[in-house]
Amino acid sequence: MKFLSTRYPQLTVHDLGVTFVDGEADVVDKATVDVLKQLPAELGVRAAGGRPPKDTTEGAGR
Repeated sequence: MKFLSTRYPQLTVHDLGVTFVDGEADVVDKATVDVLKQLPAELGVRAAGGRPPKDTTEGAGR
């Protein structure tokens, strides 16, 4: 899922291992998504929807 950080475009959430680059971060871990959705509004982080493409190496050989 894509997240936007409008207030802090280079925000890093060390506990979650998430770094925003130019105000955007793609997050695939559901637990991390759930925590990011609960961050205080003052940080300016919001879900932008959509999921990043899955790694094409997953499921290879199926």
